Amino acid sequence: MKKILLIATLSSMILFANNDANTTRQDQIKTMQNLEVAMSTIQKGFLYNNTGLVKQGITSLKDNLKNIKSFDIKNDEKRDFDAKKYSIAELKAIGLLADSMLKDFDKGDKEVVLGGFQKMLNRCVTCHLLVRKW
Repeated sequence: MKKILLIATLSSMILFANNDANTTRQDQIKTMQNLEVAMSTIQKGFLYNNTGLVKQGITSLKDNLKNIKSFDIKNDEKRDFDAKKYSIAELKAIGLLADSMLKDFDKGDKEVVLGGFQKMLNRCVTCHLLVRKW
């Protein structure tokens, strides 16, 4: 009887642990998809000259940036590079750029906002190159 209980307990622990890992991975995929949609919304706002879309995209981006802190980012043992530390620094920089873009957009300085968007996109791509090793 004890063996059956032990096997049942171990099986459920394995199932729950695996389910948590899948949920985390699915959450990470969803967060990245949401960030991509936010960037697309900002870009669409520029193309349509629609202030509401730009603000909506920036707000969505800032909301979803918070979720990246929970990502399990592994460091490459062969390199002296702290991927987690780098990604958190980039997260803060992108958040500051988003704040700056909102302020500049309210001032009507669209060229500065567009420059901020380009910097933001460059930071996203660079982080993917370094952390995800594209």
